[in-house]
Amino acid sequence: MAGTTLISNPDPTPAPENEAETASPAQTDLWIFRDGKCLVSGPGVVLDLKRQICAPAQTGRSLLDALIEAGELEAALADTNSSDAATASKITDELATAVCAGESTAKHAMQLVEQLHPPSEISISPPEGFTYYALHPLDFAHLVSRIPDEPRACALIGVRSIGTTLSAMCGAALKQAGRAVSRITVRPTGHPYSRQTEFSDSQIRWIGQQLEVRAQFLVVDEGPGRSGSTFLSVAEALIRAGVPNQSIALLGSREPDPKSLCANDAASRWKAFHFLSTTPSVNTRFERCTYVGGGQWREFMLPEAAAWPESWTQMERLKFISPNHKTLFKFEGMGPLGAKVRERAFVLADAGFCPPVKDVEDGFLEYELLQGKPAGPQRPTTALLKRMARYCAFRRSNFAAQPASASELKQMLEYNVRQEFDAGLQLPQDAFASQAPTLCDGRMQPYEWIASDGPCTKTDAISHGDDHFFPGPCDIAWDLAGIAVEWGLDSQAREYLVSEFQRQSSATVSNLPIYLLAYSVFRLGFCKMGISTVLGSAEEQRLRSAYQHYRAIAAELLRQLAGTGSRLKYVA
Repeated sequence: MAGTTLISNPDPTPAPENEAETASPAQTDLWIFRDGKCLVSGPGVVLDLKRQICAPAQTGRSLLDALIEAGELEAALADTNSSDAATASKITDELATAVCAGESTAKHAMQLVEQLHPPSEISISPPEGFTYYALHPLDFAHLVSRIPDEPRACALIGVRSIGTTLSAMCGAALKQAGRAVSRITVRPTGHPYSRQTEFSDSQIRWIGQQLEVRAQFLVVDEGPGRSGSTFLSVAEALIRAGVPNQSIALLGSREPDPKSLCANDAASRWKAFHFLSTTPSVNTRFERCTYVGGGQWREFMLPEAAAWPESWTQMERLKFISPNHKTLFKFEGMGPLGAKVRERAFVLADAGFCPPVKDVEDGFLEYELLQGKPAGPQRPTTALLKRMARYCAFRRSNFAAQPASASELKQMLEYNVRQEFDAGLQLPQDAFASQAPTLCDGRMQPYEWIASDGPCTKTDAISHGDDHFFPGPCDIAWDLAGIAVEWGLDSQAREYLVSEFQRQSSATVSNLPIYLLAYSVFRLGFCKMGISTVLGSAEEQRLRSAYQHYRAIAAELLRQLAGTGSRLKYVA
């Protein structure tokens, strides 16, 4: 990496005591969610969709995966006003009908896929609920039983991206019940806390036609999220188009506390509309198991509550322990991205880095529950440092990735340093450029490494490298920095880790200092945003302590960078 790093005001401001309670989230939230959009081959997606539809059940793929991919394709084509968007919408509807009916084939959908001629490149956004939060499409099919019987006609508005698939599922279930259904999708734009929705001319005409038949207008999306502004923007756009608010219902995946939504005047705006939320069905599958999501895994793995690490509980994957306490069921993702994530688990297990694993459908993997204790938090041994270096070298060799936007990682760091420390950080354009972008692990905390009779085993290793948080695909230096920060390595241990990695990978690490800063700043932002979701609980103090910890590390790194001059280099 070449260039100059300039820091103005290199003496960072002290951490505020209760900023999350005294300022709005829009003022205090840092940038921790990355743009998950990526350019992919349009014909490649169509070819994969064909394979998904035709794939036999024993391949681990199903019509459910095909449905999710079809929804992604429909949303991508609709975003570009493609002439194929209408056909793609029919494909999603056909697959939703098949999934809703419990069928294993969808011949008409395949015939429609043959008619598609997409652009050479399309922009795909991962549907977060299917990929990260175990939201099952059938939950929305079940939800429609609670929609009033009159009026019979239903006008569905799916919010892209995931609302595309969810609205198709609602439509399929409504049609099964003998209801008249029509469906469109929209893409709200603007700041996440202040979304805006504008209907096209053809959509305005569609709304008029639905008003003529006295249809119910159903806005379908996952969430609401932190602000509620996406749902509100669509509902309020319908009102501007002449739809009475009593004819509008919002269909989502969780019942919010309107007072907690951080869109402007969200509480009063939300009360203007009827909201229906799904009942998660996945829990019934594991009703004999012990739920250990939402941070509850710590009761089993780390019995001493005083030593529990922080957890942003809402962001944890769904997890269950079997009745005999020998296996862990964990949601790792449905759909195309989920399939790739799950494949990673088998690669790591075969290499001996992760526990033995089995695929148990619906995005879940079954891991052997390891008998052992966390390897930390004590200072890592030379053998453990060597093991972690070998692990990073393995990931670099086996999980190569198309590069994400290195500029976005740079912008994240500059923005968060300015927002959190009132310090100007100007990085060279190639600050995070990598010759070998990798799907990093992203979770190098000591409790993630389990010590037993053999070499330490890594847990929670497959899903954070390309989820909706930073860093996304980047240099493996992110994981090396994570080890250094999480284990509190001194300069000697850090040098040994890097030299061992370089020996095992034949790669050079020349940019560790900036990754140390980026990792610490991301983690402080993650913990800071999590604080506001658990106010008044024991988790608040854990997150607040972790925030202060990472902030102190980042502040010291900023001071060091301010004193090193123009070049950022690391040579072990």
